[in-house]
Amino acid sequence: MKKLFILVIFFTLFISAFNTKAAFSYVETEMDKQKLFRVVKVTDGDTIMVNVRGKNESVRLLGIDTSETVDPKKPVQCFGKAASDKMKFFVLGKYVRLVDDASQGNRDKYKRLLRFVYLPDSKATFVNGEMVKQGFAFSYRQYPTKFLNKFNAFEKYARENNLGLWNSCPLSVPKPTIKQIIITNPSVQKINQVPVKTIAVYSGGDKDCSDFATHAQAQIFFISQGGPGSDPHRLDADKDGLACESLP
Repeated sequence: MKKLFILVIFFTLFISAFNTKAAFSYVETEMDKQKLFRVVKVTDGDTIMVNVRGKNESVRLLGIDTSETVDPKKPVQCFGKAASDKMKFFVLGKYVRLVDDASQGNRDKYKRLLRFVYLPDSKATFVNGEMVKQGFAFSYRQYPTKFLNKFNAFEKYARENNLGLWNSCPLSVPKPTIKQIIITNPSVQKINQVPVKTIAVYSGGDKDCSDFATHAQAQIFFISQGGPGSDPHRLDADKDGLACESLP
């Protein structure tokens, strides 16, 4: 009798578990078929939570970086809340289209999906791009995507028009400063065949060609950073050893 009772309890629990699983089993929706997924949460200005085919997935927007608001190791940074609020305005509760970039992989080390995010409106609004263009995010040069040049152009537009953080957080965006360095590497003792012992270079973060007035300035900085074969600032687009050739 005792064994029978145990079997009945086990069978009841099994049926209950089966019914619970069936009740929550995924059923493809019409929006899923269109590859449109609902944003259920905005974590901060560059990370959102999206329900993808019945599973909530954290999504890190590619190509952009915003001020911190949720990192326990860092204080809330200038314009962080504004960036988060702007992302909520763009996507919270809405359906979005997620597009990957093969060069970046599917997920980051935190298991977040890495995606470009688009709205299914008449303009197919590119959320990543708009965040940078409107001054709520930086172009994320540390992990360059296939749209890096586009993001850099968006950032330049926002900076030159004093939009968003570029107008509100002057101290969070340090201006390049000039310092003197002594060249000790014999291979860079000459710049454009002119002997050089001391040169002026820019410091203060990542650089692009818009940070230099002339090709010569860019070339000096390019060589001081390692020259051909070592171009962390991506100043030599065609890999011919000459930086920012479009400059005078």
